[in-house]
Amino acid sequence: MKNQLLEVAEAALKKAESMGAEQSEVYISSSRSFSIEVENSSIKGAHEKRDDGCGIRTVVGKGVGFAYVTTLLKEDIEEAARKSVELAKSSIPDPAFVSLPSYEGSYSEVKGLFDKKIESLTSDDAADLVLRIVDATKAELEGVNSAIEAYVRASTGWKTVMNSLGISGSASSTSAWLYSYPTVKAEGDQNSSYEFQLSRKLSEINPEWIGQTAARNALANLGGSTIEGGDLPVIFTPLAVGTIIGGGFGGAVNAEEVQYGRSYIADALGEEIGSVNLEIVDNALLPGGIGSYAFDAEGYPSQTTEILSKGVLKNLLHNSYTANKDQVDNTGNASRPSYSGTPSISTSNLIIRPGKGSLEDLITETGKGIICRNTGDRPNMTTGDLSAMVMEGSYFEDGAIKHSVKNTLIGINMRDLIRRVRLVGEDVRVGSSVVSPSIVIEKAKITSG
Repeated sequence: MKNQLLEVAEAALKKAESMGAEQSEVYISSSRSFSIEVENSSIKGAHEKRDDGCGIRTVVGKGVGFAYVTTLLKEDIEEAARKSVELAKSSIPDPAFVSLPSYEGSYSEVKGLFDKKIESLTSDDAADLVLRIVDATKAELEGVNSAIEAYVRASTGWKTVMNSLGISGSASSTSAWLYSYPTVKAEGDQNSSYEFQLSRKLSEINPEWIGQTAARNALANLGGSTIEGGDLPVIFTPLAVGTIIGGGFGGAVNAEEVQYGRSYIADALGEEIGSVNLEIVDNALLPGGIGSYAFDAEGYPSQTTEILSKGVLKNLLHNSYTANKDQVDNTGNASRPSYSGTPSISTSNLIIRPGKGSLEDLITETGKGIICRNTGDRPNMTTGDLSAMVMEGSYFEDGAIKHSVKNTLIGINMRDLIRRVRLVGEDVRVGSSVVSPSIVIEKAKITSG
């Protein structure tokens, strides 16, 4: 597959150049995925998807054109190259555009991104995995009125990036995602929860743990009540940290958002903006990382970038366009959802360095406050204001959990949040492309009712 995609990319470059492109780039991806959804013990749906395509970006003067096709057929790719060059010639020149990236060295080897067991996983194997999740969830909920949904998704993909300035990279990867979502009813109350594991290696996924933990979480959510509002400490557990910090801060250090004035830290590079307890890096070289890659979506080599150190904002995340615009080094954070789009910027593996203590230790040391395990809310990226509904959480007092909470909202500005990180735990968890422990915020505005 690797050689085949490189040959297709090289032919596409030659076609674009023959039509007048001064610079050109080809991004090709080929993927296979399948999923199975189960409700209780019955398969609700099974789907398989294959997706092949090629996106071509070309430059004429300072005009940039882009076109893509959803096949890898020679005649279709040649047509995309022709269309891309036509668009580049007719587009409005971008004065900020300097060049596509260049690189002619070798890429770092990032281990653990491909698993033959996932590549060869059959539908029967996947069905067995998801039914094991259901059985484990049921066993934990024996005697409880419940409904259980479970899901498995496995994918294998190949990508190739090549441009006319020397970049040439090809890589493959796999991933598997399994989850359980039980809903429970008891004593007039109904609640739900979920648990999941996402990994590039099948051996790292434990269906029984997923099912048991999801069931325990759902049971713990029963009996929720409101609390007296006010300024209280908040413990964000790793999944909530992934949403609040991963999305809410990881998006703010996107150089494009900063350049357009859409980030709440737009004027803060080099300044002390956070707690000395909060250390954050972006590491695309993490072995087996969900966000790991040897090269980014423009073929530029990946790296580890220090973002927040001892409270100081050290770096933003760049692709080639924003790096050239700011006249700084490219951090290799170009991303794109598929061949059908042009590069944007995103984190790779956003890692919050762990501190000391388990979740129980953090509760004991903090004494009183709320625990937020899960929220779907992110801050306003321009102002930094955050209103986060606690979708799953608890109230604790005297160092012990008292009950789950409902109708409870956390209000805080992100600049205040990162300054108020008082404790960082050691209970590290991988949630998608964010690797984080629990963190304790010394206070936030809590409303409940």
